[in-house]
Amino acid sequence: MHIEITKNVIEYLGEQADLGYESRYKQERMGFLFGTIKKSKIKLTKAVSYKGGVRKRTGIKFNPDTFVKRGDKLAVKLRKLWVGTYHTHVEESDNIPIGLSDEDQQSFMENSLPVELVISIWATDNSSHLKPGRKRLLAIKRFGETNYRYVISGYLITKQGPRLTRTVKV
Repeated sequence: MHIEITKNVIEYLGEQADLGYESRYKQERMGFLFGTIKKSKIKLTKAVSYKGGVRKRTGIKFNPDTFVKRGDKLAVKLRKLWVGTYHTHVEESDNIPIGLSDEDQQSFMENSLPVELVISIWATDNSSHLKPGRKRLLAIKRFGETNYRYVISGYLITKQGPRLTRTVKV
C-alpha cells in the first residue's frame, strides 16, 4: 500500500511548515488528513491544521481527547474520511530531522488512524540538499517563493509499528 497526496494538500502542508519555521522561535505544526482508502493506496485530498496545544521547536503538547473530538467533528463537517495526521519538523542547529522521533513513534502507536506524515523543512540556497536519498520520501520545492526545502515522510501503521511507505504526488 502507498500514499498519494494531491497538489492542494502538498501546498497546504508547505504553508503550514512555513508558518512554523517562520514563527519567532520556530514551532512544529500539526493537523488532520482526510481522504480515501482503496486496496492499494490511501489518497489524501484535504488537510486541516490543529490550532490547539502548546507548540515548541521540537514538539507539541496537546490533549489527545480534544484532538480526536476535533478530528471527528471535522470529518462530519467536511463529509470526508479522517485517515491520518501530520506534523512538521523544523531545522534546529543545522540538524534536519527527517522521519519519526521516538516520541512520534509512541504517539503514532496510540493512534488508530492509518497514516502519519512528517514534513521536514529547512532553509537553503543549495538545491543539492533536496536529495533525501531514500525512494520512499517525497522531496518537494514549493512555488520557488522561498529558499525552503521540504521532505515528506509517509508512514502507515502496522502491527509491528509505523512503516515508512512510498509517498507520491498526484
